[in-house]
Amino acid sequence: MKSLVNKLAGFFGLKITRISKLKPSLSGYESFNPDSLRRKRFYNIGSGIFYHPYWTNIDYATEYYSVDQKKPFINYDLTKLESFPIESSTAEIVYSSHTIEHVNDEAVRNMLMESHRILKTGGCIRLTAPDMTLDYRAYMNKDLHFWYWRDNYSRPGKWEHIYKMPLSKASIEQLFLLHFAGQLSILSIDDSPEKKYSDAEISEIFSTHSMNEAMAYFTRQCKFNPEYPGNHMNYWTPTKLIAFLKEAGFSEIYQSGYGQSQFAPLRDTDYFDSTHPKISLYVEAIKS
Repeated sequence: MKSLVNKLAGFFGLKITRISKLKPSLSGYESFNPDSLRRKRFYNIGSGIFYHPYWTNIDYATEYYSVDQKKPFINYDLTKLESFPIESSTAEIVYSSHTIEHVNDEAVRNMLMESHRILKTGGCIRLTAPDMTLDYRAYMNKDLHFWYWRDNYSRPGKWEHIYKMPLSKASIEQLFLLHFAGQLSILSIDDSPEKKYSDAEISEIFSTHSMNEAMAYFTRQCKFNPEYPGNHMNYWTPTKLIAFLKEAGFSEIYQSGYGQSQFAPLRDTDYFDSTHPKISLYVEAIKS
């Protein structure tokens, strides 16, 4: 049997994490060194409510996510650009789901370089995040139905502590901006930015720039606000993420799909890839 546990992953909708009610499956780990299993040398960055007996959680301790941070984890702030407190060449797998859109490019570069450092030769990193090429196409096609989570955040008691209005009243321009540069949207309750953008301004920028140029224009203005760690402040496409992985030292990199992996543990969708699969990208890389 499976149950769905809702976790807020940002100012755009629900992060849904599947947690089995049964004993965690240990299938797929038979080929790994028993010492790695015992020492939990499988690392989930931005882990939240996740728990598996072979995995070590890495997360940022904050009151905002405290309801989900009940299991032990390594407290690590990606924005500080520090080394992971993990020995080099010891990790079997690194996994991160819907985390890299919450920090800037420099934090992601450091995270990927550190992941490469700690992985064993032949070890894997798997990353998933909102695929902004899908958002962009939906925006250009005026496909309001793409933002399917807006209905949930239109009911009384669901939106007031996150947004300035129910999402059913939000324009497509604001829903789009919220998903990659959230604090710049008039929907966001984060009032730290110097400027919020109107529908007309968003439309003008995207009509006069390429997708990447326009998204970078907005994300460069975003700053991490520890009071609102759920803000989305970065955009990711398969091309951009693959380029970052190459820069970090990975050579065998490939775009994957929901529940698809060369590594058996990562095909267990009770534990992995369960956050918004309809709008997500999946990329894996192996350390040579």
